[in-house]
Amino acid sequence: MRLFSGGIAQLGERLHGMQEVSGSIPLTSTRIKANTVHRFGVFCGWLGFILTVVGLIGTGVTLPSGKEDVIGIWINLVPVGFVFLLVGVTATQMSKK
Repeated sequence: MRLFSGGIAQLGERLHGMQEVSGSIPLTSTRIKANTVHRFGVFCGWLGFILTVVGLIGTGVTLPSGKEDVIGIWINLVPVGFVFLLVGVTATQMSKK
């Protein structure tokens, strides 16, 4: 499965007397397929959700122990999860027509 589809611009060169380089504009643009962006968004969304939930549960379980280094590891998963959620929602919204 290809990630990109569309035309590719080509450069041509003419060398008769005076050097000149010209470019061509493709009739279609190269863009990422919407289905690929949607799948990426769904994956990121689920990954973000899982990281956030695991971070919150891990923090809640280790909080009574008072071990700040272990609590820090779990609580750091929460903002990472939120970032993945944001990327996932953005990607799925971008893939809609």
